[in-house]
Amino acid sequence: MATLTPTLTLASTDATSDALSLSVTGGLTVKAPMQAVSRIASNVNGGAKVDLDTTGGGNKYVYVKHTGKQADGTSATTNTLEVHVHDGSAARDIGRLNADEFLFIPVLSAAKVQIVSGSSETIQVEYAYFTAG
Repeated sequence: MATLTPTLTLASTDATSDALSLSVTGGLTVKAPMQAVSRIASNVNGGAKVDLDTTGGGNKYVYVKHTGKQADGTSATTNTLEVHVHDGSAARDIGRLNADEFLFIPVLSAAKVQIVSGSSETIQVEYAYFTAG
């Protein structure tokens, strides 16, 4: 077993009437199977959703980032990336990421995270997953 330390920091001087300064850190125990930070291309809108993780094996923590690049890794894109969780019967749209946005979410063992472009351009996606220990 290994330890994963996620940290979320939210800071702003002008988003709210008071200065915003929030930082939360946790310690997660993780085990195999896991996927180190990798890159994959999404399909275009209307194409098949791309699986980022597998079902079974335990609950997972999944990281997804829209790199701001098309699948070739050099051409920029501002099109959205759709993120879905498939629960075994249907894919549920849980978010849309713009260029350079990311998410980190816990996912149940029976579900998997899928991605697809919100447009006619493929998107290079950075991702990783870790199985809860």
